Amino acid sequence: MGIHQAVNSRHDDPAGHDAPDKVVVCGVSKAFAKGGGELAVLEAVDLTVQDGQFVCLLGPSGCGKSTLLNIIGGFERPTRGSVTIDGEEVARPDPRRVFVFQEYGIFPWASVWDNVALGLRHMKDKAAQSEIVQRYVDLVGLGGFERTYPMELSGGMKQRVEVARALAVSPDVIYMDEPFGALDSLTRLQMRSELIRIWQAEKKTILFVTHDVDESIQLAERIVVFTARPGRIRDVVTVDLPHPRDLGSAEYGRVKNHLYELLGVSHTI
Repeated sequence: MGIHQAVNSRHDDPAGHDAPDKVVVCGVSKAFAKGGGELAVLEAVDLTVQDGQFVCLLGPSGCGKSTLLNIIGGFERPTRGSVTIDGEEVARPDPRRVFVFQEYGIFPWASVWDNVALGLRHMKDKAAQSEIVQRYVDLVGLGGFERTYPMELSGGMKQRVEVARALAVSPDVIYMDEPFGALDSLTRLQMRSELIRIWQAEKKTILFVTHDVDESIQLAERIVVFTARPGRIRDVVTVDLPHPRDLGSAEYGRVKNHLYELLGVSHTI
């Protein structure tokens, strides 16, 4: 196994599976008005994500990775360029795709069950609705907490509720913007492991924003490394390591060293 790199690659399939292109980002630039001028946040970003892939967007704070995620999700419009999903240009948010944020978006007055069921209220078949809710409550490890309220849950459990609610609506893409950033280090490790288990079971396409090098290696099939603002893709690194990943292995260390080099950061003290 080794490190494979593809700079601004658009049609490679480094994960080794025969999957169609899901998300195609073509020449995306973004600038915001600031003080009578413009602040360039992204510049000429090209990227393709295959169906079912787990891709991390990695870079320093302020490099535009969250802005790119919002553009892909339809919450922002690019200044130049385009994004297509399944060949259709993204112009607005789509209920087939969901966001999971760092801040807990669950409703404090609703139980775990009611939070997970939120996106299924339209279903007339209540038995089918209950089956779906229970499936995802169990999948994220919250069986037995169905009638518990958020104030009684730990931070990691609240994040599991968010993941279950996202999965319950059967999205084809999940966008995650530093969802574990507010958790303590041990809980983050546990949540990463749980997320990989869920992704392997569901095979959803996941785009995950992080500035944590270890988090990106532990999670992703491909890591998109950004420069400082205005964000450009410096490299796309394929992590050819099986899950669960051995954090002490020589190959893990080589990938980690390579990412630090790409980010221009010294990792020795």
